[in-house]
Amino acid sequence: MSIWLLIASVAYILGAIIQWLEFGPKLKELDEYTNFPIVWLAKLVTVSGCFIEALTWPYSLILGNEL
Repeated sequence: MSIWLLIASVAYILGAIIQWLEFGPKLKELDEYTNFPIVWLAKLVTVSGCFIEALTWPYSLILGNEL
């Protein structure tokens, strides 16, 4: 593996981790109401969306968070 590919993959992984950590407060809002099935489903959908958004952080960086 070339050094530039290694640097790019490490930077991408660190960016995804930082983006995921920024979603922490957004996800903790729903923890209080997880006894209700609809809220549990909403939290699952929110976590999935946040995970996908964390993986696509370069696009949101390029577009200026206009998504």
